[in-house]
Amino acid sequence: MENDILHKIKYLKKWTKEMSIQLLKGKGQSDPDMDHYEKSLRRHHLRSFAIGAGVLGAVILCACLAWSGLQNRTFETYEVVRSFERVDTLTTQYTEFLGYVLKYGRDGISCVDSGNHLVWSQTYNMQHPIVDICRNSAAVAEENGTEAMIFDETGIQGTIQTRLPIHQISVSSQGVLAVLLEDGDTMRLNLYNKKGEELVESQFRLQDVGYPLRMSLSSDATKLAVTFLQVQDGNVNTCLAFYNFSSVGENYNDHLVASRIMTGLVAPTVEYMDSTHCFALGPGLLLIYEGMQIPEPVQEITLEKEIRSVFYSEKYIGLVTEGEEQEYALMVYDIQGRLRFETGFDMEYQTLKFSGDNILIYNEFECMMMNDSGKVFYTGTFEESVSNLYTMSGRSRYIVMHASRTDQIRLR
Repeated sequence: MENDILHKIKYLKKWTKEMSIQLLKGKGQSDPDMDHYEKSLRRHHLRSFAIGAGVLGAVILCACLAWSGLQNRTFETYEVVRSFERVDTLTTQYTEFLGYVLKYGRDGISCVDSGNHLVWSQTYNMQHPIVDICRNSAAVAEENGTEAMIFDETGIQGTIQTRLPIHQISVSSQGVLAVLLEDGDTMRLNLYNKKGEELVESQFRLQDVGYPLRMSLSSDATKLAVTFLQVQDGNVNTCLAFYNFSSVGENYNDHLVASRIMTGLVAPTVEYMDSTHCFALGPGLLLIYEGMQIPEPVQEITLEKEIRSVFYSEKYIGLVTEGEEQEYALMVYDIQGRLRFETGFDMEYQTLKFSGDNILIYNEFECMMMNDSGKVFYTGTFEESVSNLYTMSGRSRYIVMHASRTDQIRLR
């Protein structure tokens, strides 16, 4: 039996070797029918690939042409799609919030949608209400009063009562509120969560750091930028100070992680655009800072002409100065301080702002609209005076607020 098995194994080895030799010999031979079939198959695959690539290229080209057409499309007139009566008081003010419109005055604040439907409202009694907005949160406080409120898109989230008069407020995306309080020769800075609970308490002695001009809280509520006006030996300076309220800031005295003295300048403007990017603006100078924990300067831009206006979004900073060939020059920078575009215009304006992906420039009866690349796609006039103008969607639909009504318009 054992010999039988060994004999069969030897036979299988011999057969396997012979088959391998035959297969190797066969590789050098060609079958005309097989060769023709393989060539036809290759031609079919190449033709299919070429057709597919052509179709894909055509789709991409059409998409690019459509996008370019939308980007460069201009409009000549508009039509009123819907109108709603307004019953607001003369002192009512307006601002955009998450695609809605916030209306606020002495008696309360309310949020309405594009169809003028009430989303939420809150009553209060504030003689001089001030509002701040950051992404998903809004806050209102009475200037020189002791009450503040925090909201999101569903309505009120918390109320804050302070012992000292409120000088300024700045809210984060999560609803954390920074409140600057006046206390004689000392300014106190408190942070509250949206439930009204105190998170941080600190103070500045005016004789040590100067008078606070402006403060801005980062969207993640971990960093605060403050500009202080200082007068020393008859010279006026501005101190730009950055505070960190996370565990990183605990390693620094008073949470102060960075500062800069701008000699001979009064720089009242400082704004956090998001959680990491901040800019400060003074006469002839634009400073861009960036940092997750400790802000570092990334760009310093010298401006030769007086700044007439400044406005900003999370992505861009817009500046208006005196123009050369036209009355005004508009410059828009990105968050790295790179000039995105520069253009001129002559229209006397009351408001400039980023709204959606657009830049809106308008006065009581005239308006100009451009995209974020500086392309003007509409200029026109209104028959009735306009108090506010907002982008509703895209580049064709807008909300126009007149004295007694609100219109939804579509550009044509």
